[in-house]
Amino acid sequence: MENLITNYEKYFVHDLQSRRFQPETFNQIVQNIFKNNEHIFEIKEIGKSFEGRKINLIKIGEGKTKILLWSQMHGDESTATMAIADIFNFFAKFFKENEVQKLLSKISLFFIPILNPDGAAKHQRLSAQLIDLNRDALKLVTPEARILKQVQTELKPEIGFNLHDQELSTVGYTNQITRIALLAPALDENQSDNEVRIQAKKIAASLVNILNNFIPGKISRYDESYEPRAFGDKMQSWGTSTILIESGHEINDPEKSIIRKLNAVSLLSIFHDIANQNYKNVDISVYEKLPYNTYRAYDLIIRNVKIRYKNGTEIDADLGISYQVNTHTTDIPVLMEIGDLSTFVALKDVEGNGREISEEDIHIEKEFNLKKYFLEV
Repeated sequence: MENLITNYEKYFVHDLQSRRFQPETFNQIVQNIFKNNEHIFEIKEIGKSFEGRKINLIKIGEGKTKILLWSQMHGDESTATMAIADIFNFFAKFFKENEVQKLLSKISLFFIPILNPDGAAKHQRLSAQLIDLNRDALKLVTPEARILKQVQTELKPEIGFNLHDQELSTVGYTNQITRIALLAPALDENQSDNEVRIQAKKIAASLVNILNNFIPGKISRYDESYEPRAFGDKMQSWGTSTILIESGHEINDPEKSIIRKLNAVSLLSIFHDIANQNYKNVDISVYEKLPYNTYRAYDLIIRNVKIRYKNGTEIDADLGISYQVNTHTTDIPVLMEIGDLSTFVALKDVEGNGREISEEDIHIEKEFNLKKYFLEV
């Protein structure tokens, strides 16, 4: 695991650094990795999106245990897709190493990067049909959802990883921003366990142990509410032990390069644990004791301003500002909350120094004229 960290620059894909990229750009970058490595990567087109973009399945390894990973079913959630490119590059560069050979003799990895290429092209959460693919596991009205279900049916993978980005969140009621959140999705409303879900919880617990080497106290549990339309929940009932990995946030990391690195390293590490069945002896309470995500953070908090009302009244307040739209960021500062935000944290904290703000510029959930008052932000 230490080697995965120290060697990361050797397999980090430098051509892919912005979180906002076109599916065709990603495909070209990974094609360059696959070039002259046909003995490592098996690429198969498994269908097309609603707008006709290719969706590919990439296989690595010849082992008995099948692991399916899919990313960017929400088109604006690209962090794990970038990590997948790094993982491809890792196998291309280190394929001949004994450890890698042993690994790939025990497991077979199947990747669907960018399940929602139409959404990715538009940098939007939904598909081209404006449907949330992660709410289409029952009806399967979208071609992308049908493709994922068909792959699961045909491969019957023992383990699955559903890779997402999440909203800006905190670890329980601490002042720590969540870097990674994990979930072993529910089977039913009663949160029942069977062998499939228990295995998912053990793998999640193993992931916690891996991540604690890098980000102790910065890992959360994602909301466990049962959602029968979601693929994670359905995959469990279809027999695939599924773990949701939600990419969170890091301070001063707008392109999520640190979170991307955590994805790549933790996935490569968990592949090793699965191949050697190390996770089977892990106590699931390591996962179950994780604090849940809570929402006590903003992109920007401006502390200690004065708001002047039309009647002459003044109050001291903090401003909570968000740049989030679904799970991606924009350039538009939206004022979400005013008042006492002393228990909240931010990706960026600014001291307002008692600057006076007029009531006419205070509109909750509307764009805030940041430049009018804080040119330096």
